[in-house]
Amino acid sequence: MNFKVIFKIMGMVLFSPFLYAHSPDLSSLMIYEENGKTFLVIKSSIAAFEGEVVYLYGKESYKTPQEFSELAIEYFKENCFVAINNKTIKFINPQIQLGHETTLFAELQHIPKNINSIHVKNTLFKDMPNNLCELILILKGLPQKQYILNNKSRHEVNLKLEKNKWSIEERSNANVTSNKFILIGSIISFIFVTIVFTQRKSIS
Repeated sequence: MNFKVIFKIMGMVLFSPFLYAHSPDLSSLMIYEENGKTFLVIKSSIAAFEGEVVYLYGKESYKTPQEFSELAIEYFKENCFVAINNKTIKFINPQIQLGHETTLFAELQHIPKNINSIHVKNTLFKDMPNNLCELILILKGLPQKQYILNNKSRHEVNLKLEKNKWSIEERSNANVTSNKFILIGSIISFIFVTIVFTQRKSIS
């Protein structure tokens, strides 16, 4: 067991100002490497997980802790996404430990040796208006990174490795450009339909 990695993880979690076990609005998502394997861990209050499961599946959707765990894991699979070097990463054997601070973890499959970009999206707690999720990256040979996922960031971030430093790749410009093209296309289509309609009317 790599105690050095564990101490780093404990230190970052314990001294983070954003993490409180009993607050449903606060959570953390950590991606770290240990013994040659890469893991993803999500921590939040049991109230946060319960709130989302009940909101999506209904109050009568589970009767036992086991049934609740199965629903929470299914919800995790649908609302957490990781891509490395533009390739989607699969989750292996996700599990959940219930408690006042509830922990969900899974192994990440087929992590490339050379990483140059990471895309993380976590919408597990998107229905909570003031939710904050602290993303923590601790990967061997790469710089550590912390980032806050919230409504403003659309619960996701694109990180690019440049000169051994993580930079945030903004997507808003691409979205604006895309919207401009859609608007221009709509205007052209409208003009074309108007011309055709006018010509047909004049012919008739």
